[in-house]
Amino acid sequence: MNTKDQFERYTKEDLSSDQLEMYIQEDKEIRDLLIKESVIDDYRISRCCKFSNSERNNTPTKPVRSFITFCKRYQCRFCRRKIIDTHRKNHYRNNIEFLENDDRNSIVMITLTVPHTKRDTLPSIHDRFKKSMTNMKHSRKFRNLRKMTNCKFHYTNYELTETRDSGFHFHSHTIFGFQNNDVSLSTIEDVIYDSWKFETMKMNFKRPRRRSVSVDTVEKLKNLTYSDKSIEELSKIPNTPENLEKKFKETYESPSSKLRSKNLKEIKNKIITINKTFSKRTRQSRIYFCK
Repeated sequence: MNTKDQFERYTKEDLSSDQLEMYIQEDKEIRDLLIKESVIDDYRISRCCKFSNSERNNTPTKPVRSFITFCKRYQCRFCRRKIIDTHRKNHYRNNIEFLENDDRNSIVMITLTVPHTKRDTLPSIHDRFKKSMTNMKHSRKFRNLRKMTNCKFHYTNYELTETRDSGFHFHSHTIFGFQNNDVSLSTIEDVIYDSWKFETMKMNFKRPRRRSVSVDTVEKLKNLTYSDKSIEELSKIPNTPENLEKKFKETYESPSSKLRSKNLKEIKNKIITINKTFSKRTRQSRIYFCK
């Protein structure tokens, strides 16, 4: 059902060295601007891409070689690209090898959302969502689903966008690799929904609708945006952190635009809220292999 060629068609990204260099340079400019305007105030990030042990610290008897240091923080757009690209390569390699090993192997993407309003703060949504996800993965229903489908691995990517009605839209995409094609997608969806509804309501979310859980195959994902998105793809989605950072730079460089100061302050507050809420582990995307 799933082949290597089909999967590569959805995951391959063609970037020339010149394009990549241009994107990296833009990442550095955006990061430096955010530091300059006090959107980011982390000292370690401010030292990113700079030399340590510079030549002025050398002595004739004890020469010290200088080297470039990297902060490896998710708030740093430059280092975030490295983190995301590393995860994408690991995921793609794992998924393609999994599909090639056995014709019975299948991969689906499970998308989970929660109902909330603009009055709910991002930290509250984030913490309750993550707790619900942890509880669901440790629940009996999820363990039974893994046995029923002969699950081989799964990993989760978290994303943040924004909607006009509900404000921040925090959601997850779980990639689920299994080896039993006899189990229908509707069965998987029913089991996940029952468990997700129970765990989210325990965390004081309203009762989620049926459409808050969706299960899609790799074939159907050609019409959707795949779970692992690059910095460029995320920058095109309205109100993602990557999009807000790029918008901040564009607004800053347009002094003639109307309400410039107000827009800069609004974008700045959103980015600061996101950086305070999200940790590096939020989007770690570790692959969990089932025994």
